[in-house]
This record gives sequence, structure tokens and C-alpha cells, in this order.
Amino acid sequence: MLAVLTDKNAARLFAGQLISQVCDKMMTVGLVWVLIERGSPAVIPWFLAVSALPHLLLAWRAGHWTNLIGPLKTVIAADWVRAVIFAGLAFVWPRVAPGSELAVLFAASFASNLASALFNPAIMSLPLYLGEASALQQLTAVIDSCFSLGSILGPLFSALLYPWLGLRGLFLFNGLSYAFAAALESGVLTRLPASAEEAAAAPRRAAGMGDLLRGDSLLRVMIGGFLGMNLFFGPLLVFLPLFAKAAYGGTIGTLAALETALGAGTALGGVFLSLVPFGAKPGRKICLGMGLMAASYVAFTLTRSPWQGCACLAALGFFLATANVFVLNLFQSRPAPRDVPTVMSMVNLISTASLPFSMGALGLLIGKVDVRSLAVSCSCMLLLVTAVLVSNRELRHA
Repeated sequence: MLAVLTDKNAARLFAGQLISQVCDKMMTVGLVWVLIERGSPAVIPWFLAVSALPHLLLAWRAGHWTNLIGPLKTVIAADWVRAVIFAGLAFVWPRVAPGSELAVLFAASFASNLASALFNPAIMSLPLYLGEASALQQLTAVIDSCFSLGSILGPLFSALLYPWLGLRGLFLFNGLSYAFAAALESGVLTRLPASAEEAAAAPRRAAGMGDLLRGDSLLRVMIGGFLGMNLFFGPLLVFLPLFAKAAYGGTIGTLAALETALGAGTALGGVFLSLVPFGAKPGRKICLGMGLMAASYVAFTLTRSPWQGCACLAALGFFLATANVFVLNLFQSRPAPRDVPTVMSMVNLISTASLPFSMGALGLLIGKVDVRSLAVSCSCMLLLVTAVLVSNRELRHA
């Protein structure tokens, strides 16, 4: 990974994304705590559902627009849009009428996620255009590590700065970080992947989602399986603050500790992949990572103290990171380069756009069913879906 970062393009991208991800996570932790204090636990799943809705609405066009604009230009434009939204929110926040805070937060999150719905498939396609094919896994791990490190540092800074700056200060930091990331990314140079250069003389239009799914049975299996998994994994975003406050009787520091443990595990997973070579087939590595991740999720829902929760979340993050990198590598290398943004928009669809459904169902149940019982049920269902997916012969031999 360090060798990849000596490349100026990768270093610029890493620096910009790391800072923006740290500030975004810092703001998110503070924002969720405000939702709990000013609203109720039932508000959180509805907030996450509304935030994820743009990813669902734009899923069928995101890949096409990313191809049309270009992955790098899409990433830069999305970061500038989010910079304006959060800097503007910091300006208007003191002027928001009492009682309207939640509505403003819902609207701002929806607007920023319109940009994120294009950003996510673009950033996941970008490694194809930054270096040689042999460095694809390392480049993907570098980008993935930005999100992992953001999940470590963001909650820590949030716990330290929120009492001093309040939510308005976190909004300002987030807006400035996205502007800084966009400025750095403007200096990144990209190239066509080798296979795209060879096909430049006879270009064709990128395939649509339906064509790709019909033409690749393994892609159908993985997309369907991951959709089922994410329906039950997504609620973890709600269980973290609820466990911190209700199950553990903690504070925003407790939530920060849980978020940090999860982020530390994902960061360690990325570092581990960059240091330890794997000779197994990609499908087997994916199955192993997903299976251990699901088991860690079940263990977390059974914990009774914050340190137990942190330990299980660290393990969950580690196995989630390894599985994610292997899955992304398979999705980056299996289709033609021009079809990768469309595949990544499907990945974004199942990982983010499935949240409106899972969060909507969770919002109806919170307050009526014990939180721990909900968490255990979701984790067991995830384990069941994972077991069905890893039993697929074609995936194991991919």
C-alpha cells in the first residue's frame, strides 16, 4: 500500500478522501446524537431511510452518468456539491426556527446524498484509471482505507470537538473538508485501462444493468445475495447508537468508542491485505470473509458491556473490510472496463439504496419490540442469508 501512495495521483486522492471522510464521520456521529437527544430513537431509522433514498432513485442512471462525465470528474463535482451544502448548512443553522431542526437535517441529508449517489460508483470505478492492472487490489485497498480511517478518527474527534463546537461547527468542518478534497482531486491525472485502449478503435455503449445481469449468472447470484445481506446488515447503523445509550447506558463517548472499534477493524483488514498475500481463489476468500463477518455481527448483538461490543465490532470490521476488497476486485476485473461503473452502481444500489426498505421496517418496529431482540433477529437472518450465498458452487470456484 505504501508503494502505491508514492504515486502522486494516488497520494492526492488518498489525502483528499481521508480528510473528507474523517470530517464526514465526525459530523455524522454528532448529528445522530442530536437526533437521539432532540427526537427519539425511532427517528434514526427514518433519517437513514431518507438519506439513502437518493441512492435508490438514481441507481439506474448513476453508472451511465459516471461513464458520460468520467469517474474522476464525477468524484470532483460530487465533492464540490457536498462542500456547498454543508458549508451553507453551517451558515443557516443558528437561524433555523425552533422545532424545525429535524426537518432541516432531513432535507440537507437528502440533498447531499444526491451527490453521494453519483460519487459512490465513481470512486469505486476510479482505481481502474489510476494505475496498472497489477496494482488494482492495492489501489482499491487505499480508497477503502480512507473510509476505514475516517471511521476511526471521526468518532474520536467528534467526542472531543462536539462539546466545544456543537453541530454547527461540525457542519463547517465537513463542508471545508469536501472543498479541500475536490481541490486536491482536480490535480489527479487518469488514464484509460489497457483493455479500454485496445477497444478505443471500436467503442460500444456500456451495457445496462439488465444486460449485465442476464449475461453473467455469478453476477446475478452475488447481487441477489448481497441485497439480502444488506437488508439485515444495514440496521447495524441504528443499533450502534441505541446500544450505546439504552443497552450500555453510555454517552456520546460510548457511541464514539463503538464507531472507532468498527473503523479500527476495517483499517486493520485493509493493512492486512496489503501485507499478506493470498493464493486462494477470489470466491473462497469472499466466502470466508463474509462468513466470519456475519458471525461477528451475531456476537455483537449478544454483548452486555461496551468493551465486549467494541471487541466484536473490531472483528466485524476486519472481516467486512477483507470481504469488501475481494468483492470489489472481482467486480472491477470481471466485466469490461466500460461496464464497471454500471456494476458499481448496482453495488451501491444494494449496499445503500436497500436502506430505505430495511430502515422503514425498523422504524415501524422500534418502540414496539425490544431493541436487543431486533438486533439478534437481524444478525441471525444475516447469518442465514450468508450461509445460503457461500454455499453457491459458482461463487466458491470463481
